[in-house]
Amino acid sequence: MTGILPVTQHYAGIPGNVWLGVLTTIAVVTFLIVTYNRFRLLCAGNKDPRFSSVKERLKGLVLEGFLQRRQPRYPVAGVLHIVIFWGFMVLGLRSLNLLVEGLFPGTTLPFLKGDVGVVYDSMKDLFELTTLAACIGAVYHRAVVKPKRYDGSHRFEAYLVLSLIGILMLSDLVYEGAGYRLQAEETGWAVGSVAVSYGLSFLAPQVLKTVHVTGYWVHMIVFFVFLNLLPLSKHFHIITALPNVFFKKQVRGRLKPATFEPAPITELTYAGVGKVEDFTWKHMLDFFSCTECGRCTDNCPANLVGRNLSPKHMTMRLRDHVYGTSKAPRSTGKETPLIGDIIATDELWACTTCGACEEQCPVFIEHVDKIVDMRRHLVLMQSDFPDEILQMFRNLEIFSDPMGMGPARRTEWAEGLPVESLSKNNAVDVVYWVGCFAAADDRYRSVARTLWKIMTGAGIRFEILGAAERCCGDFARRLGNEYLFETLARKNIEALKACGAKQIVTTCPHCYNTLKNEYPDFGLDVDVLHHTELLTRLIRDNKVTFKTGDKARITYHDACYLGRYNQIYLPPREILGHIPGVDVIEPERNCEKGLCCGGGGGYMWLVEQGQRVNEVRAAELSTHAPDLVATACPYCMTMLQDGLDRQKDTGTPVQCMDLMEIVDRFMTN
Repeated sequence: MTGILPVTQHYAGIPGNVWLGVLTTIAVVTFLIVTYNRFRLLCAGNKDPRFSSVKERLKGLVLEGFLQRRQPRYPVAGVLHIVIFWGFMVLGLRSLNLLVEGLFPGTTLPFLKGDVGVVYDSMKDLFELTTLAACIGAVYHRAVVKPKRYDGSHRFEAYLVLSLIGILMLSDLVYEGAGYRLQAEETGWAVGSVAVSYGLSFLAPQVLKTVHVTGYWVHMIVFFVFLNLLPLSKHFHIITALPNVFFKKQVRGRLKPATFEPAPITELTYAGVGKVEDFTWKHMLDFFSCTECGRCTDNCPANLVGRNLSPKHMTMRLRDHVYGTSKAPRSTGKETPLIGDIIATDELWACTTCGACEEQCPVFIEHVDKIVDMRRHLVLMQSDFPDEILQMFRNLEIFSDPMGMGPARRTEWAEGLPVESLSKNNAVDVVYWVGCFAAADDRYRSVARTLWKIMTGAGIRFEILGAAERCCGDFARRLGNEYLFETLARKNIEALKACGAKQIVTTCPHCYNTLKNEYPDFGLDVDVLHHTELLTRLIRDNKVTFKTGDKARITYHDACYLGRYNQIYLPPREILGHIPGVDVIEPERNCEKGLCCGGGGGYMWLVEQGQRVNEVRAAELSTHAPDLVATACPYCMTMLQDGLDRQKDTGTPVQCMDLMEIVDRFMTN
């Protein structure tokens, strides 16, 4: 049914479609001016190459943008959002068609004619009803359920937007229903409009005409009000979210490089982010796309234990600060203070870079990159960082490891074993990247020795870099010392290239992530395996078999840099599943929602005040009284064992073991 009455009316002697043209012009011009100013802010940001892997980006746009795959992780709010989102997608076309019909009476969008138009009219009617119901449900969720993560932020705006959406739905139903009644026209498929039509059957024709006209004008006025509200509010994400998903980071574990220039950085050529104009255009787009849903803060371990860090509020403050710089874009050269006034220093040092915030964000905001970028500015340009990491930086500079053991002691873990160190004169297919913990930590050295036992037993020939291996630089990079990280990275890459390694195996997820995801930016092209991936292959090939032993209840803890950053969730569980008598007990928070051990992002070297993340996680892992806690990360094993030892009134502390050690305990010799 095409309603033409509202625009064929004359108001003050002027045709309705002329009035509609004036309204449209004012609304569109205003929208374009405001949106252009927002776009200027993006252009003021630094460059950020995000146009590669178009096929993968389009796939992600469909799955994460249009299908909203992350939304159901919070079932109630997620489903409501999906309904409203798709209502918008379908009904935006309806509003556009009403505008065309109004401006050019008797005209409709070409692709909504004939049978397609009939199908669309029926579909949009159902969407209007479900979207209206979802709006009511969302108001109830906010006003009555009151999830803590909403924080009460922008409450009025949220209710206003939900009300406007509801009015859009109702006004179209009323407009359509009154039109059916006036023209004695009905369709059995447009159930909502037909129901309204019957509800208006008691009205006189003249009143029906007024209702019909009013429904149309209310719909169009609210549509344009809503359009211009978007770039002025948090609901700008309705426009920017899909582009933000399209331009998301393609390698999760890869931090944004310090510079996109090929030349090495120095302290003087790269300053990190000290003012908001130093962020890239993509990170500016992040600010515009924040939905303020609070999922990031709800899953942040630092926030959980009371540290001064809320990824949501940090993003909101940065966004508001960006908007405040709109009258002084980058081209003016005006510097806008950032760290200290807008973002507190202790916020930046509270983050463990666990990635939980980014994993839960439905629009793929990159919180960790921004925090590390601001840390880079503090460390490189201001020499402002916690005192306790100064010695660690010195150890990395002098001894090339955070513990200060030095290259000569890097092979002590292998004493008594026939392990050979590579030189420039020999080559081998597989290199075991030992890592600083396996080389220096007495507890974790047993994991390295067990890996040697399993690899040699499976017939895998491998060697180590020995004294030529340096710290991968994960600590330095996450703590903001990008110059030190790059120095270590280039030396390590030189050593790996010299030996012609084709594959690297490591036991540390942090080394794994750095070698696999970040060293390629500096020229390394080598296959990298974590020991859980290697073990899974060996078990499948029957090169590692297990004996029947005592039964054991084992709780597995997902390491952040193995799970969230590299999506290695199944291999560790598959390994445990092959061991006879082992019953795997999942903690409440597992896989992508697993809680950090508290040691990432350099936090192994920082003094933790107040409640400790590792104690909270240890308490969760102990809930079901496991015999063992398993993990696959030296950071996690150290932090969790400390947390388990601190548990009170639990008798003998539960032991935390690496998966490699558990395999060694149960495998056939």
